[in-house]
Amino acid sequence: MASTWTAQASVASVATRTMLSLLNSGARVIRVYRYCIFNTQTGAIAAALSTFSIRRITSHTVATAVTPVKHDTDSAALDTVTCSANTAVIVATDTFRKFMWLFEEATTTGVTQANWEVLIPVGIVYFPTGGDANLEPITCRNGYGTDIYNSGAGAVGTQEYEMTFTDAAS
Repeated sequence: MASTWTAQASVASVATRTMLSLLNSGARVIRVYRYCIFNTQTGAIAAALSTFSIRRITSHTVATAVTPVKHDTDSAALDTVTCSANTAVIVATDTFRKFMWLFEEATTTGVTQANWEVLIPVGIVYFPTGGDANLEPITCRNGYGTDIYNSGAGAVGTQEYEMTFTDAAS
């Protein structure tokens, strides 16, 4: 089984900016299985709708470094993989998915659709394999990566952005 990692960052939303990115600069093979967004804002905010994209990238400038967490403490270090939050400089080559996201605080009373976005099943915004062994995850070989990009004008509150991926030799 390949080593499994999670890159996670809590980021104040910024319009037209990459919220979380991952770039592989080595011989390893990174496979991304799950992309998530969770509204973690606790104070009341005026809801704002924005568009997001899951993209393939070929470069990024690290704005705020993110250290992925390994699922198995015996996994080797990710010495050729960089992750960044709140990145403005990205070169994107392909878009895998576009979707709408509503920024809203978590609550337990007067629940609306946006309040459900704090729940894990709803927060999974892209699951390339869908649990099907016949489908490939997003694969990032040397010089490639992926990001969660806020392509819209919405920029309200704080969200948690997350990617779950594996690191394999081939």
